[in-house]
Amino acid sequence: MIQNKSLPSFCTSNFNVIKLLIIFAKYNNLPILIETTSNQINQYGGYTYLKPKQFLRKINRIAKNLKYKNEIMFGADHLGPLPWKDFEENKALKNAKKLFKDVIKAGYKKIHIDTGIKLKGDKFLSKVKIFNRCKSIFNTVSGNSIKNIFFVFGTEVPIAGGENKYNLKNTNINSIKNDVKYYKKFKKNFSLVIEPGLGFTNQKIYKLKMTSYSQKKNISYKNNFTYEAHSSDYQDLSSLKKLVKNNFKFLKVGPELTFNYMKAILKMEKIEKLTFKSNLSEIKKKISREMEIDKTFWKNYYFGNKKKIEYLKFNSYLDRSRYYWNKKKVVSSLKILEKNINSINKYLIFKNNKNLKKKLELKKQLKLNNFDFIIYEKLVASFAKFYKSCDFNLKKNF
Repeated sequence: MIQNKSLPSFCTSNFNVIKLLIIFAKYNNLPILIETTSNQINQYGGYTYLKPKQFLRKINRIAKNLKYKNEIMFGADHLGPLPWKDFEENKALKNAKKLFKDVIKAGYKKIHIDTGIKLKGDKFLSKVKIFNRCKSIFNTVSGNSIKNIFFVFGTEVPIAGGENKYNLKNTNINSIKNDVKYYKKFKKNFSLVIEPGLGFTNQKIYKLKMTSYSQKKNISYKNNFTYEAHSSDYQDLSSLKKLVKNNFKFLKVGPELTFNYMKAILKMEKIEKLTFKSNLSEIKKKISREMEIDKTFWKNYYFGNKKKIEYLKFNSYLDRSRYYWNKKKVVSSLKILEKNINSINKYLIFKNNKNLKKKLELKKQLKLNNFDFIIYEKLVASFAKFYKSCDFNLKKNF
């Protein structure tokens, strides 16, 4: 699967999103790369409550049920000491090494090792320390165990989860040369994570601004490595294509998917309120309440008065609400919403849609119920955009 072509990397653990991605890929005969961070999936379950092998099995089960025949490749993103950053180096790296072994045993074929985060006791994090920690994790297993795994190195991007402010600059050419020189010592070909000059905050998208990239592209070709772009969410098609033309092998997208997923859910809740008088899901209230009970995942990202915080919960491009879909009360509420939406006659629920006949034909062809089709409509443009940027042909011109 990892040959000469660039690939979109779908970084999400939302199973509704993943199921619809598989349906889209099946319809268009496409391969899939799904990645999860060390915060989402690890040996302790992460915030998804799933270990690497459990996550992989669950996705493969969904794919089998959907009769998806192409390859699904799994990747580990920001694998390293990130979830254990409050520990001393020895303990944090011990946990990172255990996770490294676990994702390899589970069958992950792409691993991004990221050691560019301060741990307890780190007054200053030098490049040498970043390199040595990376090498320490990489050398945990034998060469035979990793010969069929594609590796990504580097840390020139925001930490997993995103940033609440934009201060990113294009990675310096000398930094690239220095990184490549080091990583070549233990891996001949790989992808290097660099910052090409794009990003997003709570309420603003910063369009790609690539500067002096001909030299960077030439260095990558000459030294047999490629680049990986993180936080390429919300970029337009032309910007994504520009990344691919400059030898970016992987384009990461995550919050854009769950942001649009949230919009689909809120749209359905409005339909639900207009249609039913009782047994309502109250999904928005449930999510908001869970986010108030546990502020861990958004307290360092959302600021302002109560009204502003409430707005950001459902409208921030960072989409910190994605961490709460696995909460029991939210899951229960989502089931009620799904049941209610699926009980509405399709001709009533889609009556105001443009090209109604064509949409209902597609809905039938994809074998989607009302609930899934409404989400699919919100996600399909993002799926299509990332595949098209990597020069994949689609059945339909989205």
